Amino acid sequence: MSASPEPYEIGIGEEQVNDLRERLARTRWPQQPPGGWALGADLAAVRELCAHWADGYDFGRLERLNELGSCIVEGVHLLHLPASGAEPAGHPLVLLHGWPSGPIEYEAAARSISAAGHEVIVPSLPGYAWSPAPSRPLNVAGVAALLEAAVEALLGATVPEGGERRTGEDYVVAGGDWGAMIAARMAFDQPGKVAGLHVTTPHTLPVPGDLSHPPLSEAEAAWIERGRRWRRRRGYHLAVQSQAPDAISAGLTDSPAGLAAYLLPKYRGWSESGGDLERRFSEDELCDFLTMYWATGSIASSMRLYWAEGGSRWRLGAEERIAAPAGAAIYPGDMAGEWGDAGEEGTAPGLNPPREWTERLLPGLRRWTEMESGGHFAAFEEPEGYAAELLAFCSQIQA
Repeated sequence: MSASPEPYEIGIGEEQVNDLRERLARTRWPQQPPGGWALGADLAAVRELCAHWADGYDFGRLERLNELGSCIVEGVHLLHLPASGAEPAGHPLVLLHGWPSGPIEYEAAARSISAAGHEVIVPSLPGYAWSPAPSRPLNVAGVAALLEAAVEALLGATVPEGGERRTGEDYVVAGGDWGAMIAARMAFDQPGKVAGLHVTTPHTLPVPGDLSHPPLSEAEAAWIERGRRWRRRRGYHLAVQSQAPDAISAGLTDSPAGLAAYLLPKYRGWSESGGDLERRFSEDELCDFLTMYWATGSIASSMRLYWAEGGSRWRLGAEERIAAPAGAAIYPGDMAGEWGDAGEEGTAPGLNPPREWTERLLPGLRRWTEMESGGHFAAFEEPEGYAAELLAFCSQIQA
C-alpha cells in the first residue's frame, strides 16, 4: 500500500533568524579591487543584499508555500496542488528544479497549471530545500529512483474528490538544469509511466550515444565548442562541486555572507538579467532562495549531486534513446549573461543546443519552442509563458 503523505510545515524559527542576523553582523568582508562581478562576485552588491536579508526581509515569506500542499512522501518533500475545476484536464505534472534552485522556482507556474485543471507535484530534490539529505550522495539514477517512488506513492495515496484510490496513473515530467536530466532519466527508466517529457535546458541532457550517424552538423560542432569555452571560463562550480564539494561546503554552511557571494553570481549570470540582478529577481526573491538553502542547511548536500554524478555518470549507449513524447522550450537568456562578462556580448546565444542535437537524444521530440524571453530559471523568470508552453505540450501529446 502507498504511504500516506505527511504534512510538512515550512518555516524558519526565531532562534534561526537571530543566529543568521548575528552571523551577518560579524561577517569579515574582504577588500575588493576594481573588477566586481568579473572577479566572481561584486562584494558591494552582495553586502547590500545581506544588509536587506538581515534587516529588511520578512522571514515569514516562505510560509506561503504551505498552502500548496507541503508534505513528505517516501522521504521526499513535495508541494502537491490538486487540479482545479470540475474535470481534470489531463495527466498530473511533475516539475523538477535544478541547482541552485528549489521548488519555489515553480510556485507561480504551478498555481497557473493547477488552475488550468492539472494536478501538480513539485518535489524538493533529495538533499535540496526541505527534502532530507540521502544517507550517501546520489547520482542522477539514484535521485530519479527516489522521485519515482515518491510520485507513485503520492498518486496512489491520493483519492480525488468523489473518486477512488488511483493505481498505475501516468504522469508528465518536466524540468530544467538537474531537473531536466532527472526528468529524462525518469522517462528512460519508466517508459510505461512517463507519458511525456518536457525540458527547458536541453544542454544539460546526457550526451547522445552515437555522434557519427548522422555526422555532426556545423551548428552542432559550433555549439560543442561554445560549451567548452563556457566551462573553461565560467564553469568553475562544475570543477569544484564534481570533484571536491566539501572543500567549500563548510564555509558556505557556516557563513550566510559566503553563501550569498557564491550563489548570487549564478542568479545573475544564468538568468536573462543583462547583468542587472533586479531585472529578474527582487531583493526579497533573492533572499527567498538564500533563506531556503540557509534555513535547511542544504547547500552541502545539494552540491554533492555533482560529485556523485561525476563519479558515476549516466551515459547512453550507442543505440539508446529517451523515447517518451518530448518537448523543449528554448529560452534566449539561458547562461547568456555569462558571455557579456567575458567580453563577448552578442557573440553567443547562451548554451542552447541546435534542435538536431536534441533530436539525437529525443526521437519523440514533438514540440520545439523558441521563447521570446527568459533564462535558466525559466519557470521563475517567465511563469505565465512557461505555464502556457507546458500546457500546450500536454494538450499536444493528449490529442
